Amino acid sequence: MQKKIKVLLIEDDTDAAKEVVDFLENVGFELTVAETAVEGLTKLATQAYELLLLDLSLPDFSGFEVIKQINNQNSIPIIVLSCHTNLDAKIKAFRFGVDDYLCKPFMLEELEVRMWAILKRCSMIKFEASQALLSMDYKNQTISLNNTPLPLTAIEYKILAFLIENKNRVVYRDVLAIHLSSLSSRQSLNYHIQNIRKKLGDSSKKPKFIMTEYGTGYRLVM
Repeated sequence: MQKKIKVLLIEDDTDAAKEVVDFLENVGFELTVAETAVEGLTKLATQAYELLLLDLSLPDFSGFEVIKQINNQNSIPIIVLSCHTNLDAKIKAFRFGVDDYLCKPFMLEELEVRMWAILKRCSMIKFEASQALLSMDYKNQTISLNNTPLPLTAIEYKILAFLIENKNRVVYRDVLAIHLSSLSSRQSLNYHIQNIRKKLGDSSKKPKFIMTEYGTGYRLVM
């Protein structure tokens, strides 16, 4: 069972909130929604989240006040989702300490990749797969299996990290080759995948983690 990344969304527009929740929960996040600043701050005080998505225009008080209170009590990363497109609002938000700012309307795919980028900077992401725990430490560029670091080469780390980030999706061989650029060649990809499987205790015949999608690429099952 995959351990999903817990995200709090403070958004009073129920239709917009539902759209964000439906998309993000389909790609591996667990969303909790608060419709007011007070409700959001209460949830933050009583539950643990790894990321906050915050609308600035809330019915009880400004999202800027939420940011100030959070910064006094919590170090959670914050992405502002706002209809305020003017530069002053953006500058004010970043000066208040937010990590990113997206203007409405935005593409949900862009929100997802920005969330992953911020989580990377926060260093550690954990996943559960096939009764095992995979932990990815971006800061130290290590991946651990059941809390034991895997002896990966730099190329193997980059391949496995990319597969984890795209978990349960087919990653095409050509895309992997482009992602690796000068670090490796397309011809050596099979060799690297084989080595990664060995270090995971995986098997190409009965894989638990890395599935081969014949004629296309690979898929990490989580």
